[in-house]
Amino acid sequence: MLGEIASRRTAKGLAAALLAVGALGGCGGGGDDGGSNAGTPTVGNPAPAPQKVAVYQNSLTLGSTSAVSLSVVAGTSTTNAMLVSPVATPLLSAGNNPVLSTHLAANVPGAGIACVSAAANSIGTVTGVNAGVDVKSVAVLLDDGWSASAAPSANWAALGASGAVFDGWENCGAKAEGAPSPSSTLTVNAGGSFSDNVFDGNPSTTVTTINQNFTAAQAASLLSDTGYLDGSQPALAQTIRLKLYHNVAQQTVLVEEGIPVSGATGQNPGFIAIYFQR
Repeated sequence: MLGEIASRRTAKGLAAALLAVGALGGCGGGGDDGGSNAGTPTVGNPAPAPQKVAVYQNSLTLGSTSAVSLSVVAGTSTTNAMLVSPVATPLLSAGNNPVLSTHLAANVPGAGIACVSAAANSIGTVTGVNAGVDVKSVAVLLDDGWSASAAPSANWAALGASGAVFDGWENCGAKAEGAPSPSSTLTVNAGGSFSDNVFDGNPSTTVTTINQNFTAAQAASLLSDTGYLDGSQPALAQTIRLKLYHNVAQQTVLVEEGIPVSGATGQNPGFIAIYFQR
């Protein structure tokens, strides 16, 4: 059962993202025009505009459970947006990584997801829509306002008591049809069970929804530090974890990760997704 959703997400995680760069905008800026400073720009040779940088100190990357501080440098009219990592992770290089797109929830500060682009190839090419840019890696962005739950079982029970519903985001919600949209819906049930329904497409164009139901015992395994070992597909065996994070405003996001037992690779990357509560 978990294998079906894992394989679907693996496919979604590698599927060509059909959204042009543009989710991150540049910022304006001006130089000092005072006096005869040597560094004062002359007419026709303006100083470059400063780039906005947002830091996400508690982020998670595809294929790794270790938190890492990532920076997102906004693009300008002449430069691409970049995701900057101080260290290399299984599917993310140290230093600058070109950003394909991002999704940041307007009402949930300091949390989001970023997609890193790979070299263009024939996969996902759609004439007049997409030149074949692939998603190389995905990172869940969490700044220092977010911390992992100290009591995940109790927090999960509280979410179940209220019938909490979350919208899941993978691939930054990138699609060709229009604005980004969620990739799944997760509903926490009383007693600790939950459903995680993955869209085969997007909500506006979905033909099939993969309905997944999980018992309270499975949820408990997913929430544990050890995670749930899913061996339903031996060739794609992976450990799946579900983590709860809170901010000072007591908002909650969920992060679900699938990490291949043999280690994340470009061919078998696993998956990572962030869920925002409705």
